[in-house]
Amino acid sequence: MTDPLWQKSLEQILGSQHVTTAPEAIRRWDWEGSLPQAVTCPGDREQVCELMRLANAERLKVVPLGHGTKLRMGAAPQPVDFAISLERLNKVCDYPASDLTVSVEAGVSILDLGSALASKGQMLPLDVPFAEQGTVGGTIAANVNGPRRLAYGTWRDMVLGVQFVTAEGSLAKGGGKVVKNVAGYDIPKLMIGSLGTLGVIVEVTFKVFPVPPASATMVLHFRSAEQASQAALHILHSPLLPQALDLVDAPAGTLANEPEWRRNPFTLLAGVVGPEQVLARFEHELPALVRADGLESFEIVRGNREADLWRTIQEMTPAFLKTHTKGMVVKVSLPLTCMGDFITQAHAACEQAGLAQATLARAGSGIVYVLSWPESVNRDNAIDDPFAKTSELLIRQAEQRGGRAIVEWCPAELKRKVNLWGTLGDDIASMRSLKTALDPMNILSPGRFYGGI
Repeated sequence: MTDPLWQKSLEQILGSQHVTTAPEAIRRWDWEGSLPQAVTCPGDREQVCELMRLANAERLKVVPLGHGTKLRMGAAPQPVDFAISLERLNKVCDYPASDLTVSVEAGVSILDLGSALASKGQMLPLDVPFAEQGTVGGTIAANVNGPRRLAYGTWRDMVLGVQFVTAEGSLAKGGGKVVKNVAGYDIPKLMIGSLGTLGVIVEVTFKVFPVPPASATMVLHFRSAEQASQAALHILHSPLLPQALDLVDAPAGTLANEPEWRRNPFTLLAGVVGPEQVLARFEHELPALVRADGLESFEIVRGNREADLWRTIQEMTPAFLKTHTKGMVVKVSLPLTCMGDFITQAHAACEQAGLAQATLARAGSGIVYVLSWPESVNRDNAIDDPFAKTSELLIRQAEQRGGRAIVEWCPAELKRKVNLWGTLGDDIASMRSLKTALDPMNILSPGRFYGGI
C-alpha cells in the first residue's frame, strides 16, 4: 500500500530516521486498540510546531506521548493517524538552583530529573509511579502523584509554568517565566491531567525543595481499616504531621512481596523528616498517640530499608499492572472520615463479585486505590460483568459518601462497557467548551479524556 502524502511530509520535517512506520516497531510503545500509522520523534519544539501545523491542515488525529507508560490511562482511544513522542526533547533548559526552580523539556525522565536535582541537594517530592521510564510531560498530562502530596501538594502546587504547542501549531506559554500567555486561561493547571487533549507539552518549570537532613518511617499495624483510618485522623490533627501517610492492606503486602504487611490486616506508614531531634520526638510520641486506636505493633525503619518501602509504594500500580494484565484500578477521592468504612465495603464488593483485591490509600489525603483482578485464571475470558458491576458499585459508594471515583486502569476491551468517569459533574459543559476553544478540529487525543472529551 502506498504511503499517504502526509506521511512523506512527516519524513520531510524530521528525516526518515525519526519517523517509525513499521507496526512491530510502533508496538514498543504501550498501545491499546489500533496502532497509529506512524510515530514521530521531533528533536526540538519548532519541529513539534511543524508537525501540528501539518496535522491541523490535513485534519489528522494526533496523540502526544513520552515513553508511552501511561497510554492506557483514560477512555478507549479513538483511531489516530500519528503520534508525537517527546523523548528526544530531554534537556534541562534552565536550573538556577539558588532560586529553587528548574525548567526542563517534556521528554526528561522523572528519574533523570531527580538525579539532576539531587546533585544540588534538592528534590521534586512527588514520588510518582513509572519513575524510571515516565517522562515529565507524560506525568504532568496524566496527573499522577505520590505519597508526599500530603506535605508538598500535587503537580498543581509544583508547576510554575508550561510551554506547549497548540492544535494549530503555535508555541504558547503560561505561568512563570512567561514570554507569551494564552489570554484568559490558567494554562499550567489546564494542562495538568488533560491526557494530551489540549496541547503538546514541550517544557515545564517547577518549584523545587531542599532535601531534608534526615528521615524515618513509622510502620504501624492494625486489625481493621476503620482502626487504621482513625489513627490517621488522630495523626493529622496532632502536632506530629508526617510528610507521607499511606495505608496498605495484607493483599497489597502480597503483591509487593512485603512479609510484614502480608502478616497484618492493615499497615499505616508515616514518613517523617527533619533534624534528628525532631525524628526522635516522632519515634517516641507517634506510636503512643495511636495506641488507643488499636495499634497492634510497630517498627521504625531508616536508610535503605526505608527507601525500599516507599519505592514499593510508589511503583505499586505499575507492578500490579505488569503482573495482572486483566486487572482494574479504581481511584477514589473521599472525605477522610469515610475512608475506613469505604475500604471495608470495597473489600466486600470485590469478594462478592469473585474478584481478588488489594488496597493502597493516601490516608492523609483521602485518595484510595482499589486494585482488583480475577480470582481464577479460568475466568479471564468472562470478567466483563464482575468488573462492570464492581466498578459501578465502588463509584456509587464513593459518591454516596460525598466523594468521586474513576476507573483509572482496566483492560482495553472493558472500556466501552465500564463506567470510567462516574457521574459527570456540572463542569462538563465548560470543559467541552475549553476543548473546542483550544482544539477546534478535535485532533488531539480525541475522546480520551473525562466524559469523552
